[in-house]
Amino acid sequence: MVPSLRAAVLAVAATSVLAACEEQARTTATPSTAYAKTSTATAAPRGACLAPEELQAVRNEITWQQFYNAAIQCEKGTPAFRSEYGAFRNKYRGDIEANNAQFQRAAGKVRVSRDGLKLEIANRDGPSAGGNPRYCAEAQQAFRWALSTQPVQLAQVPPMLDFTPDMGLRSCAATPAATPARK
Repeated sequence: MVPSLRAAVLAVAATSVLAACEEQARTTATPSTAYAKTSTATAAPRGACLAPEELQAVRNEITWQQFYNAAIQCEKGTPAFRSEYGAFRNKYRGDIEANNAQFQRAAGKVRVSRDGLKLEIANRDGPSAGGNPRYCAEAQQAFRWALSTQPVQLAQVPPMLDFTPDMGLRSCAATPAATPARK
């Protein structure tokens, strides 16, 4: 084989192997506990308890907002965040549109408008990057998981920080059964 042809064949083969390895890494990712956290602060219960699907709708909105914020806050250090957010938005657009009815019900149960609840989520998440030197690295892990082939619904992507307990939101499923009235 001619040396230049051999070099070209080896370059193509190496590129193919590298691409396959990168795809394998993207598709076998698991959610990292390094980025998915739950707030330990618990506020007093707010309004009625939420059905599990309503609480999930709030978590979906938190996730959506956090990925948006990460794309904005980390864009300077990692230009790929813009394209990753675009891919995230395209992958889960249908889920967030379907999420709106449950989110609206959740907002009503906690006695706030839908836009008011969205604003509260944005205000709680806004400062999350401040003081955390690992924020962008953790956001990168979150994007990697969300864009892998394993999660197929937004509900399978955990928020980077689940602050539903901070908001006083609770599931009806976690509420103990009512004690029967005495006779």
